[in-house]
Amino acid sequence: MNGSLAGFEERRLAELKEHVAARAAAERAGRPHAVAERAGWPRRRMVLAVAAGAAIAAVASVVTVSSMGGADRAYAVTKDSDGIVYVTVRDFRDAAGLTRQLKSLNVPAIVDFVPAGQKCKEPRAEPVTDIPRGLYYAPRNIPGDDAGSGWQMQINTKLFKPGQTFVWTLAVDPVYGGSDTSTILMRDPVAPCELVPDDVQHVVPKMPFPEVTSLGGYRVEGKTVGEVLPEIEKRGLKVTYLITEPPPERYPGDPYLMYPTKQGTPVGADWFVWQADEPEKGVIRLMVTQKLQKP
Repeated sequence: MNGSLAGFEERRLAELKEHVAARAAAERAGRPHAVAERAGWPRRRMVLAVAAGAAIAAVASVVTVSSMGGADRAYAVTKDSDGIVYVTVRDFRDAAGLTRQLKSLNVPAIVDFVPAGQKCKEPRAEPVTDIPRGLYYAPRNIPGDDAGSGWQMQINTKLFKPGQTFVWTLAVDPVYGGSDTSTILMRDPVAPCELVPDDVQHVVPKMPFPEVTSLGGYRVEGKTVGEVLPEIEKRGLKVTYLITEPPPERYPGDPYLMYPTKQGTPVGADWFVWQADEPEKGVIRLMVTQKLQKP
């Protein structure tokens, strides 16, 4: 991890780099408005994208172990004889407990849990730009955890300088309901997390979701809300909406954008459905926009 990543949320940065690179490649190929296809998008939940670092090493010569929970522990923190701390998190709600465990192992850290649709008011402190290489590796999915229910990372406690705090923000992804995390090294003092509405745009990719089984093969894409609702109601299903907007006119064909602060806007029968999923059995989520995206 180098200083150029300081202050950025890993998943957003990974999305941005991949999306820009794909668009640039399309433009070089003479297709300035080609859809930037993305490999590896999760089908129902956005979890974590790896931004930097190598695979997390196995813990050797463990001298300290801290954990909370039973067989499916909410989190586990271990420290080896070289001062490397390994963190595995599966439940993000006990941010205060994880903060205490990290500090007990000499990791100067603050962990905050942020509900969907909110964010911590910025600035909280001055980000550190000269991050030592190897101080930490960005959070990554737990190997073998197909459900994407948590993440793991490692931190070298010997590389912290006095007056620095490692700030984690654990959040619920507002689109897919999975977990988001930002990892930022800041200079003390760090202000508490003051929750404010999330006004950041979130990318909602156009992608082949698994078939919505409760609809029995009925396709919603390209239809209006007024056309789709009777079919859903006939099947006794509930409906929720994810309100989205087409991308700027300069980039037709790109993924739609979602703003948490605009959720809850009344959806009209003439709105268009461009994608749907089934976040839980019996609940159909329609991704809608007031106007169709230009091809």
